[in-house]
Amino acid sequence: MLDDIQETVYDPSMALIRQLVTEYIIFPLGSALVRKRFPENIRSFLFYGPPGTGKTMVVRAISYETNSVVFDMSPLNIEGKYTNKKEEEKLVASVMVVAKEYQPSIIYIDEAEKVWPAKKKGKKKGKKKKADPSNPARIKKALTKWKGKFLDDSTRITIIGCTSEPLDGSKKDFKKFFDKAIYFPFPDYTTRRLMWKTFIEQLGGKLKAEFPLSTLAHISIGYSAGSIRKTCEKVLTNYRKQHVYFI
Repeated sequence: MLDDIQETVYDPSMALIRQLVTEYIIFPLGSALVRKRFPENIRSFLFYGPPGTGKTMVVRAISYETNSVVFDMSPLNIEGKYTNKKEEEKLVASVMVVAKEYQPSIIYIDEAEKVWPAKKKGKKKGKKKKADPSNPARIKKALTKWKGKFLDDSTRITIIGCTSEPLDGSKKDFKKFFDKAIYFPFPDYTTRRLMWKTFIEQLGGKLKAEFPLSTLAHISIGYSAGSIRKTCEKVLTNYRKQHVYFI
């Protein structure tokens, strides 16, 4: 997980990502019997990869398939809440207690690099500054404490963190808190080709059999699913859809 970036690493396919998510998250969350029979201690996951590659969408899919309650503890969502001294403990404890009561539950943390930030190099040591009550990292210690206290073999609660900037986070803290990490890469050629066809047709475009989808797929290397979708939305205006038949 987040090991030496100089090593040759092969991007996982979407089929492999789907298999991992199904085996490690959906089955244990969706079935109490599966959780009891396979009580492997994997309770937290880090989804990391470029923006627009489907990390949040997979969290929504997990919630839908398992009928789970989602507790959003992303920095943007907890901003300005429980800002008094040591109230982050109360915030995390409240979420854990309610999540256990209404399990299966997912505790979702977007922009995880802000909760587990990397230490800035070259910073001179001096007097410690007062803790900033608006700093997302304030919940880091409480999350670690309550994760160990509340999540065991009998609970159907999974913590999922997402980040598009893993290098801005602490690799050490990520490894310590998250049991597994799943990388979401840019889509490969076959996936891009299918995405172009699907998004164009979803937005009302009409494709002839000889339309050069292969060319689109080749020139869009490095495009995320979100980028392909936005491109289709910008190009397929109402006028074009009414007057142009794609060839």
